[in-house]
Amino acid sequence: MKNLFITVALTGVLALSGCATLSESQCIASDWQTVGYRDGLSGIQSSQLLKHQNACVKHGIVPDRQAYFAGWEEGVEEYCQPHNGFAAGERGVQYANFCPTHMRGAFYAAYKEGQQLYLARSEISDMQRLISQKETRLKQIKTQIVDAEIHIVDGMTTTLERRHLLEETKLLSQEQGKLETEIQNLRVEIAVKAERLENLR
Repeated sequence: MKNLFITVALTGVLALSGCATLSESQCIASDWQTVGYRDGLSGIQSSQLLKHQNACVKHGIVPDRQAYFAGWEEGVEEYCQPHNGFAAGERGVQYANFCPTHMRGAFYAAYKEGQQLYLARSEISDMQRLISQKETRLKQIKTQIVDAEIHIVDGMTTTLERRHLLEETKLLSQEQGKLETEIQNLRVEIAVKAERLENLR
């Protein structure tokens, strides 16, 4: 039930703050302690108040700083639980050291555990992108080799041109072999890292 409340609160603050601004009607209607609470509960630093202030001062409204910080501190107490630290690390969110001292250790330890999952997945994604790039180059090479071979057997091709085409084909074939080996090695490495990721999970 508590997790459901946190999810609802997170959704609420996103709808409320948007791109770190409040509309005139939101500025007028805002209960600043609730705004602070929602920011804290969402893991947003208290400096967010400056953004709210910049949005509201345009409408002649000044936020109640005392109420905001009171709410923010209450929200942070609820946010700085280990499961939220783990979730932040797993999403690759940059660590922000604003949790109360008595909660900081457990939150950060959970954050680092979640971060291990994020980094492991990122490594696999990076290698998969690299394989895709190499496979694209392989297709280009195969097309180039076919084109070269067509010109080699063309009766209109001169001896000098044929010699250059043969040399080009040789170099392309060497690059092709190198890429195929690299792709195979990457796939083996991905399998190893995927097993490590599963163990981390």
